[in-house]
Parts: sequence; C-alpha cells; structure tokens
Amino acid sequence: MEILEGISASHGIAIGEALVYNQEISIKKYSINDLQVELEIDRFYKALVKVKEDYIVLRNKLVSEMSEDEGKFLDAHILMTEDATFINQVLDYIRESKKNIEWVIYQVVENLSKKFSELDDEYFQDRATDILDIGRKIMRVLLSQKSMSLSDLNSDVVIISADLTVSDTASMNKNRVLAFVTEIGGKTSHSAILARSLGIPSVVGIKDVSHIANTGDLIIVDGNSGKIIINPDDEKLEYYTNLRKKLEKRENEFLQFKDISSKTLDNRSIVLKANMEIPEQEIENVIKFGAEGIGLYRSEFLYLSKKRRLLPSEEQQFNAYKFILEKMGDKPVTIRTLDLGGDKLIEGVTKQESNPYLGWRAIRFCLDRPDIFKIQLRALLRASVYGNLSIMLPMITTLEEVTKTKRIITEVKRGLKRDGFKYKDNIPLGIMIETPSAVMISDILAKKCNFFSIGTNDLIQYTMACDRGNQNVGNLYQPLHPAVLRLIKKTIDNAHKENIKVGVCGEMVSEIQNAIVLIGLGVDELSLSSIGLLEIKKAILNIKYSDAKKIAEEALRRSSKEGTEKKINLWMKKNLKYLY
Repeated sequence: MEILEGISASHGIAIGEALVYNQEISIKKYSINDLQVELEIDRFYKALVKVKEDYIVLRNKLVSEMSEDEGKFLDAHILMTEDATFINQVLDYIRESKKNIEWVIYQVVENLSKKFSELDDEYFQDRATDILDIGRKIMRVLLSQKSMSLSDLNSDVVIISADLTVSDTASMNKNRVLAFVTEIGGKTSHSAILARSLGIPSVVGIKDVSHIANTGDLIIVDGNSGKIIINPDDEKLEYYTNLRKKLEKRENEFLQFKDISSKTLDNRSIVLKANMEIPEQEIENVIKFGAEGIGLYRSEFLYLSKKRRLLPSEEQQFNAYKFILEKMGDKPVTIRTLDLGGDKLIEGVTKQESNPYLGWRAIRFCLDRPDIFKIQLRALLRASVYGNLSIMLPMITTLEEVTKTKRIITEVKRGLKRDGFKYKDNIPLGIMIETPSAVMISDILAKKCNFFSIGTNDLIQYTMACDRGNQNVGNLYQPLHPAVLRLIKKTIDNAHKENIKVGVCGEMVSEIQNAIVLIGLGVDELSLSSIGLLEIKKAILNIKYSDAKKIAEEALRRSSKEGTEKKINLWMKKNLKYLY
C-alpha cells in the first residue's frame, strides 16, 4: 500500500483499476552488422504496410461516421507511407550508420520534421506534425506497442497521467472514467474543470505518479483530501467504500432543494446556472440538479475532439447549439464564442507560443480569423430561434474588440437574411471580465453590453501574475486576495450603474466560502459545474445577504486572504453547522 498526496481538484471518492496513460515512446540505440541491416530493412517495409493499412481503416471509419471531408486529412499520411524520399532517407541512414531501425527512423523523422517546421509556409509547417505522427506509428509497430486512445475505453478505470491535454479530455469515453489523477495542473486546469462538470473525483499535482502506479493497480482516489492510495489494504478499502456510500447518500439528500428558489434568509435572490463543456455528457445533470440556465457553455470543445480532424462546419455547430437550446427550453443559455489559444490548441489552426496565455487567443484569434468566427456566429444566430440564447465574448481587453464584433454580427445577419435563414434579432451580447484592463474600463464596457460574466480563473491568474497551471506558483492563486476582490467589486458596481446583470462563472464559485463573499459583493448570478449546484444552493438558503455583505466588506479592507479565510470559516461553523 502506498499513499500519495497532491491537490484536490474535484471532490468525491473513486475506487477502481488504474490505467496509466502515457504516449511517450522509449527508443534504444544499438549497433547492428551488415546481415542485420537487411533484416531491419525488411522489418521497416512490413511496418510501412501495417501503418498504411491502419490509416486506411481509420480514414474509412471517419468517412462513414462523419463525412468525406473528415477523412481527407489522412490522405497525406497514407501517401507518406509510400514516399520515396522518406523511404530512401531511412535506407541510406541505416546502411551508413548500421544502427537499429527504430533509432534510424527516429532520427530521420526528427530531421525531416525540423526542416519542414522551419519553412516559411504554413502548409509545410503543418506537414511537420504529420511526419512526427507517422514516425511514431511506425515506431510503435516496430516496438509492438499499441497507441493508447482514451476514446476507446471499454472498462471503468482511474486515468493516471503526467498530464491530460484538452484534446485528451474532449475525446475520451467519459462514461468509463472513474477519476483523473495527474502529475501537473491545478484546480483550474481543464482536466479538473471537466472532472467537476462530470461529477468525478480528481487529484492533481502528484509528482511522478505515472511512474509509481501501474496499469491494473487498485486505486482509491480521495478527491476531498487530495490524496490517492495505491493497492490499499482491506481496512482502507472498507473505510473508503463506506465513506463513498455516505457521500452518495448526502448528494441524494441535496436533490430535495432542486425546485426551491435560490434565496437567502432575508430574501435576496441569486440565480444559479451551470457551466458546461460536453453537452452530450453533462446536460442531463444540468437538468437533474435544477440549474436555472446555462451560464457558460465553452463552445471550443466542439473544435477540440480528437475524433474531429477538421474544424466543425456551420451545420455541425448549428445542430450542436440547437440541441442545447431545445433541451433547456425557455431557460437562458449563454454560449461563449470560441476561446482557443492558451492551452487549447488545434493543429494547423492555432500556434504554439512562448507565452500563450498572453498571446493569440480567444477574441483576438476570432477577430484575426473572421473566416472561422463568422461560421460560428452564423450557426449561433440560426440556432437562436430554438431557445433563449445569449452570446458571450471571451478575453475582452479593449472596447474596440466589442465594437468590431458587433460589426461582424451585423454583417453575418445580412448574410443570413440574404440566404433565407431565420434568427432572433435582439440576442443579448455580453462579455467576460477576465483581465484587469477590462475591469478598469468596465464603466465604459457596461454601456456597450447586455451583461457581464466574471471569469475568475483568468482574472486571478492575470491579477496575481501566476500561471494557474504552474505548481511552483500555485500558492499565489488566491481567489480571496483583496486585489482580486476589489476588481470584482469594481466590476459589479460599474455594471449595476448601467442596470446590467453580473454573473461569476469561474471555478471560484464552487467553494462555499468563496460563494458567500461573491454574494456579499453583490453578484446577481453564480454559474458552476452542475454537480455542485445544490450544495451551493443549500448554503444560500441558510445565510443572510446582510451577513454576506458584512463579510465581503471586511474582506475588501484586509491586506491578505488569511484573515478573510479564518473569519469565514469561523462564521460557517456557527451558521452552517450541517457542514461540520
């Protein structure tokens, strides 16, 4: 039995077999003789045939399940397995170096990829990634290694990995995932956010966990305390099995609050909405737990699935947005426009940058790529007739970004009218307040928008100058730091002066102590993962707005978060006794 501690990213208890997800390939280098050279070349040709066959099978699958266009991206990969230049380079290198074929392919592929990536042509830069992919597949065949795919899970597992990319989480078979455990990341990493959305436990920041645990190990994931237990003894297993049952019973008890209005004891209404990333997986929970609407749908997840090799078409997006709006009926649905960049990259579309969170992302990307942005806006406007849609713009830093977007929307409306499509004309347009610059001009922005939604994940990151996924500065990621709270208060006050509503949709909302402060600061709406809605609602039903306001006012006067946290915890022990 081994106990490892990390950071609690999503509450709950999971017990199941580990699946260590590792995409790295270990290549050994050794010398061979002349006879072995020819044998290695024969292995190389057989591997090429196998990889080509696999690509053809995958292409046909994509065409049958999606479209001919979705399969076309593999045509270049198939041709590459027959490319004379590539094959001859491998043959020349192995005959000259007399090294094993795996090492030779690794060297050739790395050199070719580097040359392509250095060319000043986007097409050839994209081919650099294709070459790496082909090289990895050939090496896996030679090494008899099977490439892992989280979309093909056929049993319930605890995913253990060094890290999980947004594409990994977007494409995995979520019905089979019991929990996530990663070596890096924090409470606001996308794997953690998705875990909360799906209601599964997650622990992050456990050093070397993907090398300590083995596939098949029995794992207990304690998302409440932020630790995992590898191959527990009978006593620990019994304890956590019983604890899991108690937590499940408590969650079921929360359902009694589903249809009760979310009001404080002194009658202050707080609208509770849900955040969502993967509608097909999450929307039933949104309805089950009584969300009053969707406060944030992260539309970029439509673009990030590894199953989708091309950008989603207008029709595919229209159907996705229509599905959500029809499911939610007359309840409001806020769809955030594409927020790519940062840690959400698409091969051949976005770019690797040295400082991605300060780079070409979100609204900046959309305004620079109107060809992509207009397709999404057309789909959104067309879908608007099927429900109560609001559109929200991410990562706003200037007024010009809002005015440019409005001009593009007007242009898109003209195009839809010309093409004979119906749409609602007065769709509310709001913005996310995620940067200090947006806060400082929020009085101006409030005159041009219908609502604000404060994205605390990025606002905290930019205010505290700390990468929210970097464990080395994780201690600086402080939701209750007075600098953060003062920016939130300024935003709320400026919005209310212009009679527009303010919500908060960051992960800060999911902690009861934070929600109390936000309510005291004057927010109108809170939006969080659907699994946590009723826990926050129960807390709201048991507090007074006047008390929350006093706590918030005191927090604004403090010089650090420590005093605020201590004060709230003492207050909660006295007034929310059911938590203790």
